[in-house]
Amino acid sequence: MPFRDTLATAFVAIGANKLRAGLTILGVLVGVAAVIGMVAVGQGASASVEATLESLGTNLVLVSPGSTSTGLARGAAGSATTLTLDDVTALEADGAVPDAAAIEPELSGRAQIVAGAENENTTITGTTPAYQQVRAWQVASGAFFTAADVQSSSPVAVLGATTATNLFGADDPVGQSVELRFSAAGGGARFGGGAGAAAVRAVRLRVVGVLAAKGQAGGFGNQDDQIVVPITTAQERIFGRSNVNLIAISAASQDQMSAVEVEATQILLGTHHISDPTQADFTVQTQQDLLAASTAATSTFTVLLGAIGSISLLVGGIGIMNIMLVSVTERTREIGLRKALGARRRDILGQFLTEAVVLTTLGGVAGVVAGFVAAFAISHLTSVPAAVTPLAVVLAIAVSAAVGLVFGLYPARRAARLQPIVALRTE
Repeated sequence: MPFRDTLATAFVAIGANKLRAGLTILGVLVGVAAVIGMVAVGQGASASVEATLESLGTNLVLVSPGSTSTGLARGAAGSATTLTLDDVTALEADGAVPDAAAIEPELSGRAQIVAGAENENTTITGTTPAYQQVRAWQVASGAFFTAADVQSSSPVAVLGATTATNLFGADDPVGQSVELRFSAAGGGARFGGGAGAAAVRAVRLRVVGVLAAKGQAGGFGNQDDQIVVPITTAQERIFGRSNVNLIAISAASQDQMSAVEVEATQILLGTHHISDPTQADFTVQTQQDLLAASTAATSTFTVLLGAIGSISLLVGGIGIMNIMLVSVTERTREIGLRKALGARRRDILGQFLTEAVVLTTLGGVAGVVAGFVAAFAISHLTSVPAAVTPLAVVLAIAVSAAVGLVFGLYPARRAARLQPIVALRTE
């Protein structure tokens, strides 16, 4: 029988049992929608992490205090104090790191910031003017603080876009003052006072600029919710500490990131008087290292989500097999009559396989649409990005058809093997 006739016969058979066909399609629809929706969320999260890491700066090499080999917490702000401004000076020396474009230290923490009647808890980042180049920041209004401000520990600040809006609304904050407040029990600087005292210290800063908005940074938080101050101001006036949390280096190009990693490691091993690199009290990572680790994690997450969704698709396939077996039983006389009139075994096999594939393909197409809607509904409700790729759509429909072939094969073979005389005797 020509395939065109086989396909037409399949649609006639499906149309004769609309409710059964609809329930069968629904089983596949749910499975495909689950796979599409979950994989879309996983891929969206992966793309978001990649975009986030790229937004943190250009060609970054990050030096953090502590190392897993020495038992110190890698990159934990404040948990290790092995990096200082002396290390930054050594790295900035002429010829020390020839492949670096810019270097900046960072000391960060959190504090309550007050401006008039408004206040919020935000991140304080102490750094140098090189922060703009390394972190790829633009100033939206005003100006960034200068090297002279760093030298004199000036009480000046540059606000992130979110912080500026939260504190000043639509008003221009440049030239205004903000006040940082700390309690003895709360982080930041440590203040005097007797036992049980609720000492509070305030540091007043003059706003000299506002950074351009960058937006959310996934697991790194909101980059726009911060206040940037001179590193010396952070050390002396705010946190009362001489160490830095991080040294960020911008390589001259992506190809030179590995060279910068090696050069920075050698310089710091020397300044820390460490001969065995495995005993280093610092960790050097490139932006590519972070991206690779994050990609591996999100890829695993995506595979797990897809596997969970595939269970629903497997259940849908079992449903197809059951329905097709029932169909074969109900149509035994029809099969016997067709064979008696000259239908070959492969004609019967092709007919029932085609019916199974048509059902699962229809379910797959409907499932793609439902999965697309579900993915973006989840994205809207949870702020987790979703990304439905054309490849995922094609694969979903192809897998649906394959499910029809696999789970429809046994019922089709059973129908094809029926003997005409036995089939015609069936009531």
